[in-house]
Parts: sequence; structure tokens; C-alpha cells
Amino acid sequence: MSPHKRTTWLQWIQRIAAVLFIPVVAAATLLVYYQNGEESISPQIWKMNVKPGMTASLTLPDSTIVYLNSGSSLSYPSFFSGKKREVALSGEAYFQVTPNANKKFIVSTPHQSRIEVLGTCFNIEAYGQDNEITTTLIKGKVNFLYNQNDSTRQIALSPSQKLIYTPETNKVKLCKTTGISETAWKENKIIFDNIPLEEILHIVGKTYNVEFIIKNKNLKKRKFTGCFNNQPLERVLEHFKRSSTIRWKYIQDEEYKNEKERIEIY
Repeated sequence: MSPHKRTTWLQWIQRIAAVLFIPVVAAATLLVYYQNGEESISPQIWKMNVKPGMTASLTLPDSTIVYLNSGSSLSYPSFFSGKKREVALSGEAYFQVTPNANKKFIVSTPHQSRIEVLGTCFNIEAYGQDNEITTTLIKGKVNFLYNQNDSTRQIALSPSQKLIYTPETNKVKLCKTTGISETAWKENKIIFDNIPLEEILHIVGKTYNVEFIIKNKNLKKRKFTGCFNNQPLERVLEHFKRSSTIRWKYIQDEEYKNEKERIEIY
């Protein structure tokens, strides 16, 4: 089994192909129309896709900087028109939003939820297949909006707060956080401070594009602390082996058809 390093020369080549920009235009051409006697141009919609196990960054037309995590996609216009700046995210991203008091910045996420800001730094984890949407505010202020009983509910976050939204139950949880663990991924780091193993493996799985199967359910809530900077997957897993009775092994199954490798934790 070859090492799972993210910074080998081969992976730098892969990073070139890891980010795909897809222009989405209704008629395959730039739309031009007239409004109030003046020529107007409708923006193209671009989509940035990041392959599993990779990360990427981009600068939006308003100079907002976005970092995208493994397996994420972001749709955004070629320029922001009107009274708002709106993008659509599926996956995880860290935003450094350029302030503009006259034009809100809106991030649409799965399950009819969205985040509204004017200028701030925050992290969103909103993969379509996950059961939760998480927003962590680093500085500034954001509003999280979601639908409940055919009406829109809004919750304001303050710095060092994390909001966890469960669409299936429409439950919202607010908790305190430093934001260090939630945003370490954009620097190719994994940092966890007294965090349950189940949450850690969720982060590690995204980072290295692997799937974990925890055989011993009692291990899920066991808490660990650690910091890894661009380390091979095996070294991360050996941390748990050395500091506890946890063991791990790759699952070999020829009938399993998936691009992700599977690892059993026992």
C-alpha cells in the first residue's frame, strides 16, 4: 500500500486537475438584453469542483477569498450584479468576505439553508450527503437562515461560535469554539483538542479520501488530542494506536466498488 502523502510531486500534478471550472450558461453564450433603454449583460455562472483528497482556493469578483476543502464545489457569477453577492456551496469552505455594506454576501447551502454576511471570516461545512450543516464564525457577524414550518428562521452568530443544524429534525445547536480545529484544513493541517474519535475520523476521512468503519462502537466517544501537518495517513492512525488500544487495518474487498479505500477501526 503506497503512502498517502498529499504533497508528493505526483499530487502537485493532480492538483492541476483537481480543480475544474465549469461555465454554466443557459444558451451557451453570454446573454445580452436591454433594460430601461440600456444594454445589460447577464453574468456567466462558474462552478469550481475540488477532487476528493485535495484542497483549492480562489478569489471571487469582489475580491472575497474562498478556500475549498476536499470534494467540495462552489458556483458563483462572473461578476456580482444587483443588491447582493450570492454563491452556492456544496461541501466545505472558508470565506474571507470583502466588506460591502450595500451588498450582502449570501452563501446558499443544501437543505434550503443559507448564510448572510456583509464582511467577515467564517467556515461552512455543508456536504449534501451529510446529516448536518456546520457554520463556524471566526470574526465579524453572520446570520444563519433555514426553513421551519413554511417560514424562514434566522439565527445570528458571534465570533468563536459554532452552529450545528440538523435538517432532518430542524434542530439547531450553538456552542463555543476557538475555530482552530474547524479551519486547520485550509493549511493542510489536522488539529483536534479533546475531540471524540468519531468526529476526528470524519475530518481524517475528508482529508485523505478514505472511509472508516468503527467495529467497536465504544470507541466512538473516546477523546483524543493531536496535531498533524501534512503527514501520511498511516502516521496519523499510528497516533491512535500508540496512545490507546485502538487498532486499524485496510479492508480488502474485491466486490466493493468505490474510489475510497476503507479502513476498519477496532
